[in-house]
Amino acid sequence: MDTRNNKIAFYIFISLPLTMTMPKKITSLLLPFILLIAGLYFVPVKIFEHNFSKIPGDFGDARFNNYILEHGHKYLTGKVDKYWDAPFMYPFPNVISFSDNLLGTVPIYSAFRALGLDRETAFQFWLLTLFALNFICCYWVLNRWSNNTPLSATGAYIYAFSIFILGHIYNVQVFPRFIVPLVFYWTWKYLSQKDLKYFLFLMLGIVFQFYCGIYLGFFLVYTLLFLFIAHITIYRDWTLFYQFQKVKTISSHLFIILLSCILLAPLMLPYIEISHTQGFREFEDALSSIPTLRSYFFTSKAPILWNFLSEHGIPVLTYWWCHHLFLGLLPWLGIITIPIILLSRKTDIEKRKFIRFIALGLFLSFIFCLNINGFTLYRIIFELPGFSSMRAINRVINTEVMYFVLILVFVFNELRKSSKIMKWIIMSFPLLIIIDNLINPQEVKRYDKHESQQQIEVIKNNIKGQYDKKYDAIAYMPTGNLSGKEIDTHLGTMLAAQELNIPCVNAYSGSVPNEYIDFFNCADDEAFDKWCKFNNTDKNLIRKIYFGKSVDETSMTNKDTQGNDYN
Repeated sequence: MDTRNNKIAFYIFISLPLTMTMPKKITSLLLPFILLIAGLYFVPVKIFEHNFSKIPGDFGDARFNNYILEHGHKYLTGKVDKYWDAPFMYPFPNVISFSDNLLGTVPIYSAFRALGLDRETAFQFWLLTLFALNFICCYWVLNRWSNNTPLSATGAYIYAFSIFILGHIYNVQVFPRFIVPLVFYWTWKYLSQKDLKYFLFLMLGIVFQFYCGIYLGFFLVYTLLFLFIAHITIYRDWTLFYQFQKVKTISSHLFIILLSCILLAPLMLPYIEISHTQGFREFEDALSSIPTLRSYFFTSKAPILWNFLSEHGIPVLTYWWCHHLFLGLLPWLGIITIPIILLSRKTDIEKRKFIRFIALGLFLSFIFCLNINGFTLYRIIFELPGFSSMRAINRVINTEVMYFVLILVFVFNELRKSSKIMKWIIMSFPLLIIIDNLINPQEVKRYDKHESQQQIEVIKNNIKGQYDKKYDAIAYMPTGNLSGKEIDTHLGTMLAAQELNIPCVNAYSGSVPNEYIDFFNCADDEAFDKWCKFNNTDKNLIRKIYFGKSVDETSMTNKDTQGNDYN
């Protein structure tokens, strides 16, 4: 296995310099393709292993996202009647609204399921596809924007495969972000050209990002807000506002906004409904996840070059595992090189202005989401509608990274004109960016998908051995103490019941009603009775499944159901 790994890595590293010496047209075609293959190999495939036996994360959030995608697939294929009332946390309604829903990319997952892949393997290929789409869309935007293939491919590699993703790979709902570069580009085109079609594109792009993930929908709006402010500040282009003196212009923009709201309503209304019953989060709940300056230079142990940055944040950062935001060396080289471009008289005035514009956007985005010993301007952002629903503010890096990438590309695109040496240094960036972001997959938290499948199979057999179709749902209640095994047990039950098409009381989600906590922690008779009473549900209609008890011991009478396949 090691020999094969070394050969693949060798071919990738050799092919890059060879590609750079070819004619420009060939380079423009081959280079991004090779970097895409390199990124897929060195990051997701390395984490999955070549036999695709591993999935990033643990039996918790990763499997929950897999459940949500499978639920979406079942809904698309007509096996589930109601989407928002998923069959867990029975009989509480609208349970999907307790978390991100991944609706925008369910068709990708569903396509792999339709091809015959099992649930876990389809999940892996879904994630692999998102890595590829993130790279492809970012490269297309950067190359169209800068007309520089090596820098565009380098920037796209950072966007899709940079080591900052290791801080988020356990929460894969932040990976469907391939629309973000396009929305940045459309926003720039609209601000600079005032062309209505770009306003339509950017609004529809925002709507789509919300469907891909609620968190990144809000953070995309957050970063675009500062992009807009930076444009007004640097360009002082008041014609953007003067155009609204025309009734036709106002009505066209209002129509697009109304259309976007209508398209967004089916997604947001269930979340608004759940917020009325569950309330909103307090600002203090989110404070510990707001990045500090240290967070941007803090990483996990997985990066090969940068694992020495994995310890300094642990003693001082609450929930330190949320703060692995280091992007590698090259993006920061772009940042510290900005003054050279801005002070150089050789740089075109418009190019300097553009770099100031992007740099100001990054600065504002950075400073408004920075925790300095408990003080943060994010408190202002928290008061905006919808932002109080989020607690993992560190995820802002997933849209903020677009600023870093744009600065890298445009700063070095100007520097390459300064000398031949600089031009050749920049030509080496595609190779350097791979080295900068190499990881040791053994340091990435992963679980064996076959072990997960075995656990689910055990639970399935227990359910099938004790379940009678006269019941509306099941409550899986293992004997003994659940302490430390709550998430594993409840999620295993959710996935097993999902396969059997049986609603279950067991649940794990982004949040749950307070009345459910006791059952989550204990799953005993007292907690079960309390939950049924809260929901005004007849507890006799829910079959309690006890781990390890035989059919005779649980007085199961409907023998016809033994061994049935409930799919």
